[in-house]
Amino acid sequence: MPFSRVFRTAYRLAACLALVACTHNLHLMKMEEQIGRYGGLMRWSEFRRALAFYAHPPAVDWQLLKEIKVTGYQPVSRDLLDDDTTVLQTVEIRYVKGDGVVVRTLIDEQRWRYEDETGRWLLESEFPKFQ
Repeated sequence: MPFSRVFRTAYRLAACLALVACTHNLHLMKMEEQIGRYGGLMRWSEFRRALAFYAHPPAVDWQLLKEIKVTGYQPVSRDLLDDDTTVLQTVEIRYVKGDGVVVRTLIDEQRWRYEDETGRWLLESEFPKFQ
């Protein structure tokens, strides 16, 4: 096989691998962006808008949520499962209730799944249990 033909074959193979890598990176970038946007809404106590990230919007106690002010939202761990369409994330949420000064903490275990039809990452777990 002439050198130019080997070079062209190697170049095409490298280009294909680069495209696959870009697609995978784009998929992960979308995950980071959407999970980050949800976290931002939670940080600002924008609970109604945060519900748009749920695969099945949960029933929530709006009276209770009116009294909740999130003071911190910190991801603790994140695991991308083998299929690259599921993410398990643990988040620590700090909040105050009403005019209180006592900061409470809850651990939120989140399960995110990529939905091919919409091209979005959706939250499948329950809404955080503020008390």
